[in-house]
Formats: sequence, C-alpha cells, structure tokens
Amino acid sequence: MNTVPPVKIREAQPDDAAELARLSRALAVHVADPDPGDDTSLIVAACFGTERWLDVLVAEQGGVILGLAAYGRRFELHTRQKTLWLADLVVDEGLRGLGIGGLLLQAVKRRALDLGCVAIVADLWVCNIAARVFYDHAGARKVSDIEIRVIDLPSV
Repeated sequence: MNTVPPVKIREAQPDDAAELARLSRALAVHVADPDPGDDTSLIVAACFGTERWLDVLVAEQGGVILGLAAYGRRFELHTRQKTLWLADLVVDEGLRGLGIGGLLLQAVKRRALDLGCVAIVADLWVCNIAARVFYDHAGARKVSDIEIRVIDLPSV
C-alpha cells in the first residue's frame, strides 16, 4: 500500500531560505509584483538574523516545502491590543485548494493565541481574488473603516 506522508507545519530554518525565496517569487508573480530575485541574504537576515522582522512557518511533506506563512507582531498603544500581521501566505500553485493554506493559517492562529493576540490582520491586493476567496472561507471579515496608506521612502 502506497501512503502519502502527512503535511507537517514547522518553523522555518535558515537552510529553508532558498525555498522561501522560491515561494515568495511565486507569490510576486501571482500578485503582479516585480520579481524579487533569488538572493536569499535579505530573507536570512529578516527571518533568522539578530534583528528579526518576521517569523515563518512552512508546510512540509516528505521533506519538500509546499507553502509558507510569514507573520510579524503588532501592538497598538491606543487599544493595548496585540495582533499578528500575516505578511505572506503562499502555497505551491499546483497544490492550492488541498487545505495546505488552511493548515498554515491554523498554525498562525495557534501562535497568535499563545501570544495573547486578539486577531490576525492581513492586507490583500484588491485584484487577488484567490486570496479573497481563501480568507472569506476562513471567516476573515473585511474592515471597511480602515484605509491603508503607504508613505514611500527614498532609496538608501
């Protein structure tokens, strides 16, 4: 009998940087962002360095990384509430719809609860219909009283 190994969710490690780069490039294509390239040095610094910006979980099956969820901590002084910001959630294109994204999101939810967070916040590109369907299915609500504004900074 041929059995498929279960999908395991684990914290990403520095050795996963090439796979994180591959998946992030796929996400960039999906949302029509510029190709970030395959250099992993910024990924390693941001996710595993001394000045960590993000935590990353990966979905793995049989030693192959199938998807990732990257998140960061947020705290608002005026509400005194902790939330997690879901920066990126991506699953290999051919494996979408199989529940892998849901497993990653459940793991992020557990992490948020462990940290005492009241919510997980994600921002979506309006044109990313697949993400909107995914988050709608996951029970995410659209917040209409918040507007995202971006202040671009000069290049260094």
